[in-house]
Amino acid sequence: MKKILLMFFALALSACSSLKIVEIDPNTGYFPTKNKATIVTKKSFDLDERKSLILVSNSEFEQKQMENIGYFDEVITFEDLESLIVKNNLGDKIPSVKDRIGINNAAKHYKPFMWFRFDTRGTGNQQYAQFILTDPLTLEDYFVTETHLDKMWVGVNDQYNWYPMFNSLIDYIKENSKTYK
Repeated sequence: MKKILLMFFALALSACSSLKIVEIDPNTGYFPTKNKATIVTKKSFDLDERKSLILVSNSEFEQKQMENIGYFDEVITFEDLESLIVKNNLGDKIPSVKDRIGINNAAKHYKPFMWFRFDTRGTGNQQYAQFILTDPLTLEDYFVTETHLDKMWVGVNDQYNWYPMFNSLIDYIKENSKTYK
């Protein structure tokens, strides 16, 4: 039964969510939405020290939207990171990046970076999508933002979920960077 519910949730989420890659509006400096995300965690961090590299999932949407923010010098996926590890002969020190320890080892032995990821929390009708910005060297979450996954009334889509969370990330970058436009 649990597997059926998980499959239904995944299908509902994918059916409602368009994940359209868009540019930042030059007039506002944000992605197009009227909605706001909720900030769960916001800790000060000197992002400029880590702006050279950010790790995102193997999602083209996350990668392109992060590139559209225009802050980090390089936006890479897990596949890219694995290729860089092999290219730099670091396989002995970083055998895998499939878990938090592997990501921590990659930040220690390849080069320090930030880690951006998607997660969900909640149960039943109270499900929330989250964007999390983590320092892989300490595995501390410095920024967490979320939106309610209202599959019943509003739907799960760019306007209500993803763009508001990206916009709150832009605000966090502005607050923690001296170099962001």
